[in-house]
Amino acid sequence: MVFLKIKMKDIAKEANVSVATVSHVINGTKHIGEEKHDKIMKIIKKYKYIPNSAAKNLRQQTTKTAGLVVSSFPDTFVTEMVYGVEERARETGYNLLLINTNEDIEYEEKTINLLHSQMVDGIILSPTAKNIEYLNEFINKNFPIVLVNRYDPNIHNIPRVTGDNHQTGYDSTMHLLKHGHKKIGFIYSVPDVTTTLDRINGYKAALNKYNLPFKESYLEVGYATVNGGANAVQSLLARESDITALFIQNDLMTIGVIQRIKELSLNIPKDIAIIGFGDFASSEIIDPPVTNIVLPPHVIGRTAFDVLLSKINNPDYVKHIELPPTLITRKSCGCI
Repeated sequence: MVFLKIKMKDIAKEANVSVATVSHVINGTKHIGEEKHDKIMKIIKKYKYIPNSAAKNLRQQTTKTAGLVVSSFPDTFVTEMVYGVEERARETGYNLLLINTNEDIEYEEKTINLLHSQMVDGIILSPTAKNIEYLNEFINKNFPIVLVNRYDPNIHNIPRVTGDNHQTGYDSTMHLLKHGHKKIGFIYSVPDVTTTLDRINGYKAALNKYNLPFKESYLEVGYATVNGGANAVQSLLARESDITALFIQNDLMTIGVIQRIKELSLNIPKDIAIIGFGDFASSEIIDPPVTNIVLPPHVIGRTAFDVLLSKINNPDYVKHIELPPTLITRKSCGCI
């Protein structure tokens, strides 16, 4: 016998009490005599009744549910960030609806509309594109939205939590420059998003510090995949054979780059030095071990959920939080 559709009124009928009494027992909103309380709880356990959180909180206009919309799951950075959001949501008693838009802006807009109409308390969004002016419709309604990882520089009244991507690009490039490299290739995941653009600007600033020119031809897109990284480094080296170092923006691309460099019979770091982004699990055991620059994805995720709670509780809350990078040096850049 299956009891999936039992309702509060069914429990009340079997316990011979009012629906209000059952509600008070479930929500702890009023003291109910021990005998009645125990009787109701036995019936709840008997039928494995689970309260509907949306209905439970309707009077308070809260669902205790939040949405997390990410542009893709290409690497360990995004996965760890998602885990951080989910962990903090669970700690605060929230359910989390997770949606991957797979870099599709139209799907992203439909998703935001759907989550808004289904009464989630708020949304954490890592947007597909730099231009997200469609969000103004929701901002004007005081609907809580927090941007994470990526953002739109033209929208200032949405709180956001990101890593310091400009510093990430600057520190990585400066490290390679200090090793004597002057011709540094840059392999990025996705064009025209703030994570890419800010890191490129940091890369340019470091080159400028050494009075070196920026060359557009030293940039190559790798689409955040192993094959994309392999194809990108082959294309880049065919076009600019004098490149002696690479800064790679995603761990899957780093794997592809290393694989293709070895296929080309080049030595890392003697022929090509490498710095990757995101410290994936096998970084230490690859030959040679990979130098990576990292932002704290787990902390970014947890912080983003705390910022969403602040936005839910205070519609005027607008704060931009930027967390610093850390460089982990190993042999692939020429260190150690």
